Amino acid sequence: MPLLEQALQLPNQVVLGAAFAFMALVLIGGIMKSEAGGALGSMLRGVGNLGLAVSFGLTIAQLGGAFLGVPLAAGVAMAAEAGTQMVRGGETRVPLGKDGHYWVEAEINGVRQRFLIDTGATYTTISSELAQEAMVSGGRHAQTVSLHTANGDTPAEFASIRELRVGNIAANDTKAIIAPDIGTTNVLGMNFLSSLEGWRVEGKVMVLTPATLRD
Repeated sequence: MPLLEQALQLPNQVVLGAAFAFMALVLIGGIMKSEAGGALGSMLRGVGNLGLAVSFGLTIAQLGGAFLGVPLAAGVAMAAEAGTQMVRGGETRVPLGKDGHYWVEAEINGVRQRFLIDTGATYTTISSELAQEAMVSGGRHAQTVSLHTANGDTPAEFASIRELRVGNIAANDTKAIIAPDIGTTNVLGMNFLSSLEGWRVEGKVMVLTPATLRD
């Protein structure tokens, strides 16, 4: 991951703490320069001022300003155009697609596939083709369910996805339905969203917050 992208993902409190540290360097350098007149004070002031400038730039970028002339809002717009998500500030941000839905690129046991986020769906649902490619199976004694589709009721079975990744989110043992007649539209349902620390919609962007590790 590029260094600039890693820096933009730093939590706001880390950037703020660094800004205070650099401010302290500027003050200490000023005191040393006025009292001793040495080069060390000037050097501390220079480092502090440079650090403050970098911290200020990161803060502006994280708050939606411009970084190197590219506005954050433009980055979200480009992601929406490409139909992909972005990781920003420790959260995965999913722009609204042109069709009025939220789409993400997810990995199922290492197999990459496009998913629709559906808050009206109880369970995550994958096609039988994806299940076969990602080696997801309900086994011989899998629980079955009948799905209501436009073409009538269709049989499906429950399975467990060993690893599901979306942006900076990793979920293990996610319950899913393998549906043979859904075509290529795979769905992330509420059971995935409920496993997160939280999710919300800001304007035309859905923000997914990963669950924090607990002892």
